[in-house]
Amino acid sequence: MAAPLWLQGPALMAALETQGPSGVEAGMEAGMEAGMEAGVKADFVSEVEALLREKPGSFSLFQAIRLLERLHPEREPVGGFGDPDREVVRFTVPPSLNFPGGEIGAVTDGPEGSAPPRMSVNVMGLTGPVGVLPHEYTVLVSERSREKDHAMREFLDLFHHRLLSLFYLAWRKSRADLHYEDPPEGGGVPRYLLDLLGLGLEAYQDRQTVPDETLIHFSGLLVGQPRGAAALKQFIESRMGVPVEVEEFVGGWFPLPGSDRCHLGTDTASTRLGQGAVVGGEIWDQQSRVRLRIGPLDREDFDRFLPGGESHRELKGLVRFFSHDQFEFELQLILKKDDVPGVALGGETAPARLGWGSWIRSRPRETHGDETVLEL
Repeated sequence: MAAPLWLQGPALMAALETQGPSGVEAGMEAGMEAGMEAGVKADFVSEVEALLREKPGSFSLFQAIRLLERLHPEREPVGGFGDPDREVVRFTVPPSLNFPGGEIGAVTDGPEGSAPPRMSVNVMGLTGPVGVLPHEYTVLVSERSREKDHAMREFLDLFHHRLLSLFYLAWRKSRADLHYEDPPEGGGVPRYLLDLLGLGLEAYQDRQTVPDETLIHFSGLLVGQPRGAAALKQFIESRMGVPVEVEEFVGGWFPLPGSDRCHLGTDTASTRLGQGAVVGGEIWDQQSRVRLRIGPLDREDFDRFLPGGESHRELKGLVRFFSHDQFEFELQLILKKDDVPGVALGGETAPARLGWGSWIRSRPRETHGDETVLEL
């Protein structure tokens, strides 16, 4: 999966002016996902925090908390049972009756260098313009603060911090998309989806040919029973990015175990004419084989799906996981007619491989090359 676009420097500031909070937050979040190197990431983190301090009203409260938690994974998330001085932020409520211009009034440094930053919040509290206490308490706290007496304000902020932390956790709990950020061992939606896929136990995780996150992405297709051809087609097309056609009931010859073969001198179902006697060591089964027709492909994509190619092993793992090994699969690769090569002995092109990617022709083809059929 390609890394998303992230913003930095002047582009980040321009996004604030032109796109609003959603554009800025999307750029920051994408930046953290882009796998930045340590030095660039450090500059990016500093820039994000500087922007949050300069224009706090441009951020929503919940997204600002979420960004701080992701920018500083070394600190404790808010609302937990750890030391509050180790949390990413400390909430306060301003003792003011002014109409707030945003959910966040200010973000400032803590009283000590190692203390978490303080975030002044306008959306709820005991005092302030939306406070639940009578306005006289807000006036009282404001007057005492002007006299350099912050005892009452800091006492109320003890409750503000915990109430706002629980408010954030309640919002986060109802957002299933945010639980995807949690590691599987931490529970949440990813763990539940792995359970539905049969990969809930740690011993079964990270053993497929694709990352478990890919299977989680397609869990809506994979948890349905029975899994049909339409789901398999969508699964492969979405993951591999190539056109796919699923052909059912292809049929094929399958070997018979020795106990089911016809032997003279025994009286079993396999020796009775018209009941179970079979001449030979194989039997035709019309319903146990499925053919995947992939293409038309250009030459580069065609080679990727040949045995030894980077996509062949992944495709094999996908169909085995999808079918629980209950069916045999064969792969029919279709090469675009304009890319069908000729065979020239001693040429400079890649050597021809019989049955895989070689054609004998004397004139341009009128149809796509669909002769390559392989077992998966």
